Amino acid sequence: MKTPYDSALRIRQSEIDDVRVAISVQVNQLTQIENSKAVVETRIQRETEIAAGDALMSSFAFVQRMRAERARLNSDKVKADTRLGQLRTEAVAAYGALRAIETAADSFRAEAESELARAEQTRSDDFAATAFVRRQAGMRRNAQ
Repeated sequence: MKTPYDSALRIRQSEIDDVRVAISVQVNQLTQIENSKAVVETRIQRETEIAAGDALMSSFAFVQRMRAERARLNSDKVKADTRLGQLRTEAVAAYGALRAIETAADSFRAEAESELARAEQTRSDDFAATAFVRRQAGMRRNAQ
């Protein structure tokens, strides 16, 4: 049964789907950042070990660049974590609104079904009353 809430339900469901996709993107981005951080850490360690074995080789510039990269990745991670938190909050709000609209739609359906049942009962009562009156009238005519 269609309800006046169907459009709002579709819109909210679409919003939830969009937020779900955005959350997935953020989680993937966080995974990529973590992987990049692991690569940077490995490269710093490897370069430091190589430079330690050769007194003439300096790894200072490389390590500084990698530390800057690590700092950038940490900053990106904080931003992505913040955005993920915001998206999760949006998802909870959208889901709550969806549930409220679904409840309203269910109430509308239940009320419509109840009204239909009352109308059917009234119609049945009217037929029964009409039949009763006709029988009574017929019995009065026969009694006269």
